[in-house]
Amino acid sequence: MVRQYVSIPNWAALQHYKERRAPWIKLYVDMLARYEFACLQDASKAHLLCIWMLAAEYDNRIPLDPAWVAKRIFATEPVDFAALIARA
Repeated sequence: MVRQYVSIPNWAALQHYKERRAPWIKLYVDMLARYEFACLQDASKAHLLCIWMLAAEYDNRIPLDPAWVAKRIFATEPVDFAALIARA
């Protein structure tokens, strides 16, 4: 079985540290004005923010495994990767 991964588009441009893993991520206020973000269900918005933290931890190479991601971000609802990818 080949493991698939998902990455956050334009991730490098959103990060302050280029040579090391930062203990935090940048989160821009203009995210609230983005149509794609606004169209997500509330749970998916929260999942996306948590997935960004995973991206920081895993060098933007997140296993495309919704069950693993849900467990890793302590989600109480299923992670809808299809919706997140469609709005990327």
